[in-house]
Amino acid sequence: LQVTVTDPRTVALLFQPVLLRCHYQTVAPDPPIVTWKYKSFCPQSDNGIVTSPGGDPPDVTSPCPDSSRTVRIVATKRGDVVTLGDFYRGRSVTILGGAELSLGPAAWGDSGVYICTVTSTQDLEGNNEAVAELVVLGEP
Repeated sequence: LQVTVTDPRTVALLFQPVLLRCHYQTVAPDPPIVTWKYKSFCPQSDNGIVTSPGGDPPDVTSPCPDSSRTVRIVATKRGDVVTLGDFYRGRSVTILGGAELSLGPAAWGDSGVYICTVTSTQDLEGNNEAVAELVVLGEP
């Protein structure tokens, strides 16, 4: 099993449709289960500035405990059936093709880290996760 994300960082405008592209290769004859999970970015430090060593731009995907972020299931696809997480019901959200997450229109709360996980009981080797970062920008 091999899972990849085409664009690890996506910048989208508020209220515009977003497509996070996740692809997988598997030797399993049956379709796998595809799950997209959302994690908010790590919270900023107490002074409101995210710092990183060497003065480089901050790494917004740097590890922080899940207890300090918002974590939720966006959608799960089993065969041709897509089930949305509670937070996304009533929104135009779905999994297209094999594993592409369609969010549209983008909302303020959509900025964060998205994890595409592909699970197959028939193909347990390889990398079954890939990460995509989404930043939603408003109008100037």
